[in-house]
Amino acid sequence: MVNVSNKAAEKFNEARQKSKKPDDLMIRVSFGDFGWGGPTLDVTLDESKNENDIVSESDGIKVVYEPELEDYLNGAVINYSDRWFNKGFIIEASNLSSC
Repeated sequence: MVNVSNKAAEKFNEARQKSKKPDDLMIRVSFGDFGWGGPTLDVTLDESKNENDIVSESDGIKVVYEPELEDYLNGAVINYSDRWFNKGFIIEASNLSSC
């Protein structure tokens, strides 16, 4: 299960209000690059779900991801960063290794 922090939920709901398809908007987690510590994850907004996607729901917000990510995302939290060098949705997952 993937959880969404209060700040991320607030930013998601702002994006939902601006969306042309607010009821279809979801948070998508996908593999990004591979670094020294293993894979990184990307967090984006999406309006479509793939056939094999797993859907996790937190406070009415759907989070979708491919089955290959399930082990990495168990207990993960989607947060929102306001830092100028890392602004946007971020994932905090203890199952990802770091260097």
